[in-house]
Amino acid sequence: MPSERLKPNQIGLAQAIFQGVSYVAPAADVAILLIITAGFALGSTPLAALFAWAVYFLFLNANYQFSRFTGGASGYYGYVAKSIGPRAGFITAMWYVMFQFFSLAAFGLLGFATFLYYVSPDLTHIAYIWILFVAIVAFFTFYLGYRGLRPSLNYSMFSASIEIGFLVLMGIIIAVKAGSANTIEVFTLKPLDGNFSLLFFAMIFSIPLFAGSGTVITLAEETRGSLKTIKRSIWISMIVLLIALLVPAYALTVGYGVSNMASFSGLSDPGIIIFEKYGGIAAGIILIILTVNSYLSSNVSLMSSVSRVIYSLGRDGVLPKSVTKIHPRYSSPYIAVLMLEVGGIIVAIIPSLAYGPFEGALILFSINIFALLFTHILVNASLPIYVRKNGKKMNPITHILLPVISILIGGIVIYYSAVASIAQGNRS
Repeated sequence: MPSERLKPNQIGLAQAIFQGVSYVAPAADVAILLIITAGFALGSTPLAALFAWAVYFLFLNANYQFSRFTGGASGYYGYVAKSIGPRAGFITAMWYVMFQFFSLAAFGLLGFATFLYYVSPDLTHIAYIWILFVAIVAFFTFYLGYRGLRPSLNYSMFSASIEIGFLVLMGIIIAVKAGSANTIEVFTLKPLDGNFSLLFFAMIFSIPLFAGSGTVITLAEETRGSLKTIKRSIWISMIVLLIALLVPAYALTVGYGVSNMASFSGLSDPGIIIFEKYGGIAAGIILIILTVNSYLSSNVSLMSSVSRVIYSLGRDGVLPKSVTKIHPRYSSPYIAVLMLEVGGIIVAIIPSLAYGPFEGALILFSINIFALLFTHILVNASLPIYVRKNGKKMNPITHILLPVISILIGGIVIYYSAVASIAQGNRS
């Protein structure tokens, strides 16, 4: 008979690190999200990426601090429930599950299909071919999620290591060959003529470059060393991601030309074009292959983390008890995995049938970023409450100041993004 308890000690520090790294999908970010970011940040794209990394690292201070005291499959909603109360925890769970369903649909499924359209524009003439692409990646994701945590994260760890190594290597090659085009101006607002609003609007697409790097917290019950390992993996994964994304962001900007970035996002495949320019056709082909794999490994990491939250919601009586069933051989919450995958497919297909896969992904993506930010705001607001409520030693900086700054920044990004989105809609 299926068990209802997660199996402990399935993964170690290395797999925990690459849970977050693979979720972020560096090659896919270079192929898609950096392009969208560059459409607003222009020659300041590396600054937008660096700023987004700093903001997200600040958000994850709460994850790190909570991991010193508590953790489990409930992840973010567990933190809030133990601090503010079950009702707030339930609200957080709904926000979290919603943005993860939307993330799976917008980035993992539709983003994969959209990338294939970029690679081969002729595919757009085949009606509804994107549904086939969605089905393929969904089946692959379900299969690895069904087979269990260890093989899933071993795959993610191996593939992401190759992916990051290639991105950094090509970034260095492009920067060296760019010669006199190298400049520190890309880390200032000079290319934007000092326009802060454009930088903040770019944040709506640059913050998700690092979204998911904190999802390892949901794997605490299955990780050797549990909370200690989770805590270490959070900051290590963020350092890895800074290198993995900032290097190619800088290289693509100087490689294309800081003053030319207004036309960067209008190219069909700017990342591939620039990689081929500086590394030959082989570099472009390798980037395509790694980007396809990046979507797959990102979905696998998402499946690993979010299925645990669904499992936990069943364990807490919010969802049906059936979602807590653990496969007797693979130790996976297979009902939760199936529920997530089916839900992601439905969420992906509904808007795409009306607007097409690209527009459908943008709609879901725009909603997703707000849900993501609200979740982190709730978690950061919970941290000082948890510390005081449980009699822990209060640190004024890490337990109060940093969470307050995180909340304020999250609110600013939401405000600027909403205002700019309304303005963009009025112009169109």
